[in-house]
Amino acid sequence: MLVHDNFLKYGLALLIGCSLLIGSLITPIASGAPETMDSTKNLSKTVRVGRFSLDLPIDAVFSGALLELNGVPVSIAPGYIKPRVEREAQKNWLSIEGRNLNNAEHKATKESMGNGSFLYSYDHTRITGEGLDGDPINKVVFSTVAYQWSNNMKFVLGGDSTLNKEEQIRTILDSIKLSDINDPQSICYVNGCLPHKPGNEGVYIDFSFTERPDLRAKFTSKQYGGTANQFLSKRNSSAFSPTEEAAWIIKSDFQHRTYRNTKRTVNDLIGEEIIEASTEKVGEGYLTEINAVWYYPGVPNSDENPELRFDLDYSYMTTQKPKNGAGFPNQEEPNSISEAQFMIIWDQALNSLASK
Repeated sequence: MLVHDNFLKYGLALLIGCSLLIGSLITPIASGAPETMDSTKNLSKTVRVGRFSLDLPIDAVFSGALLELNGVPVSIAPGYIKPRVEREAQKNWLSIEGRNLNNAEHKATKESMGNGSFLYSYDHTRITGEGLDGDPINKVVFSTVAYQWSNNMKFVLGGDSTLNKEEQIRTILDSIKLSDINDPQSICYVNGCLPHKPGNEGVYIDFSFTERPDLRAKFTSKQYGGTANQFLSKRNSSAFSPTEEAAWIIKSDFQHRTYRNTKRTVNDLIGEEIIEASTEKVGEGYLTEINAVWYYPGVPNSDENPELRFDLDYSYMTTQKPKNGAGFPNQEEPNSISEAQFMIIWDQALNSLASK
């Protein structure tokens, strides 16, 4: 009987211990957490964006960037093999060469540089006349565009509207393969950085998510001059009259919901947080979009306080009008995201935003 009693006590203790262990695995980490997320989707990583960093889910993927450096646009697109970049560069060159054939003073020029890039100068135009100060004007302006492949990314620098910036473009081309992510005098685009002293810069970086194809994110940082920007809620961007807007709402079977609309301080910066959702009839189905924006208007003529914006967008289509119009989808839908999951991703990103 003693052996039997000890066996029962040991079995009971083991059962209680297992129950506690299982309970600890399924209990949310924070008290009051709305729901437990899959651990593989709750992991995060820190990404470098411009002169800042923020945390995104582990499945976040850099999908493209545009950097503006002293008037030179630098477009960066990942997922390119070198021959594809060379084909695109050659195709653009043929177009440039064709439209510059009748330029009597300057033909378009093509240069293959030692770093593997291609640089084109074209659309040369002589400007003559008299300046505002009365001095004579006699100069040639021209456009410059360059292509470079590096680390499975396509870089396109300049374009038709980039005038007399050839030397700046050459300098940027030389720096692409020499970027140092730890250099404080640099602007980062997740997969690398470009040296650039603070001032006259813009950063626009896009993200997609491998496990959630309907989710997208965008980070924006922009220095500017002139008058101070307004908050988004103070801008009137509607091009419709009240009557036209009401008619469109009825026709499109439009529904709208506001989740958050408030001031929110991030990294000591007082910004505005707006999270809205809408459902409207599109073709034979219904499109639902959830848009989250945090916006800091920045300070004009300030290198330290640029305009900042972070967007997180989620959208999905249904054949029938959703029962919870302007809301998150039924969790049975493939790759769906719940409201709690969306807010966790959103809050984690904002709370982690920091200057590098």
